[in-house]
Amino acid sequence: MMTMSPLLLVAIGIATTAFAQVLLKQAAGHDVMTSPWLGFMAMAAASYTLSFLLYSVILKFYALNKIYPAMTVAQIAIVTLYGLAVGEVIDARHAVGLAFGIVAIYLILS
Repeated sequence: MMTMSPLLLVAIGIATTAFAQVLLKQAAGHDVMTSPWLGFMAMAAASYTLSFLLYSVILKFYALNKIYPAMTVAQIAIVTLYGLAVGEVIDARHAVGLAFGIVAIYLILS
């Protein structure tokens, strides 16, 4: 079996969690229990499952108190970029909060 670098695992873990959030947002645009809603929910569940499995492997390589906040802020940043791409607006407080999160991750990881 091919092994991946821990950093690549982290990147995929971040991407799969952010992707699941985007899929949930897409599901929210449909009536509950309709075919499109079920499809988006199923894909989101699969994405979260993969993320969860990857995270269990990631924790073998990184301290929980460092990797959890780093991954969480990265996921928030990606979801925010998606939101901007689809026309959602962020205000100054939101932008400052994201900036503080990025600074916090720098401080935690350095």
